[in-house]
Parts: sequence; C-alpha cells; structure tokens
Amino acid sequence: MLMRIVVKDLGDRAEELRLASIIRRDLFAHSPVEIDPDNSVHGTHRDERGRAYFELATDLPAEVDRVFREFGHADSVEIEHSPGSPGEACQNCGNISGRVLPTVCPNCQFRDISSCPVCATEVPRRNYLREGGSLFCCPHCGNRVRLRYNDPMFLNDGSFNQPLVVVDAVEVPAR
Repeated sequence: MLMRIVVKDLGDRAEELRLASIIRRDLFAHSPVEIDPDNSVHGTHRDERGRAYFELATDLPAEVDRVFREFGHADSVEIEHSPGSPGEACQNCGNISGRVLPTVCPNCQFRDISSCPVCATEVPRRNYLREGGSLFCCPHCGNRVRLRYNDPMFLNDGSFNQPLVVVDAVEVPAR
C-alpha cells in the first residue's frame, strides 16, 4: 500500500521539513516500512498547498499508526492512502507537488508558465487544451493561445529563465 504522509501546516516552512525528517527517521528506524526507490516522490516534497510530504510503501499501515502514536507524531500529520500517480517535477528544484505541475512551484517559487494573456488566469501547462502544434485553448476563457519556451531558456548563470513557458495571445483574423 502506498501512503502519503503530509505534515500539517506549522507556519514555519523550515520547521515542517525538519519535522518530516524526524518522522521519516522514526518510521524507518522503528517499523518495517521501506522507501520505494522506484517511486519518484520518495524524498520530501511540497504539495500544491505548500505542505511538506513524503511517500512510503508498506503492507503494515498499523505499524505506521503505532509509530506515530508512540513517538508523538499523530497530531502533526495527515495520512493519504493510495495517493495516485505523481505528476511532473519542478524544472528548478525537482519538487513534485501533485498530479498537475502548478504555475508556480510551492517549494522554490519557480514560475513554470505565465498566466493566460487574455484572462490573466493562472493555468497549469497540462490544463491547456491542445488544438494542434503550439496552438492551445485556455480552459478558463476559451481563447486561443500559443505556448512556447522562453527565449533565452537559460540565464547567464545557467539557471532557467522564468517563466519557463510563455503563453502568447493568438490574433484572430477579422472575417
């Protein structure tokens, strides 16, 4: 069984990561759960709401509950069973926030895609409706847009130029 362990919001991002690390250590030291190295989210990540989480595979979920109770973590976490397939990783930091890569990474604040130039809505890349080639339709306003990689893609220091993907309005010819 795949489980996602989500650290509840503590108001301090560093403290949430520290707590996730302590919980992971306690789980792996005091129970028969294991990290699935084939799972792309075996490290600690941040979900779309910015909460720290990690995933583990176990056939003994009662052992996970026992460790949480014995080591005082039960009130600090939420457990999601069979959380589904992970999505794309942030190009900047590798964080996997959920099934759909958000427009801005909740971990490092890297902007993956610009907002729709017509309606100004934040639309993740995967949610645009492909019409052909680089032509897409905004799912919010229904207008046609083009998606293209930012040029230049890389800055002089080797980092990505933000946003990675630029959304341009498409001129509709008059009839």
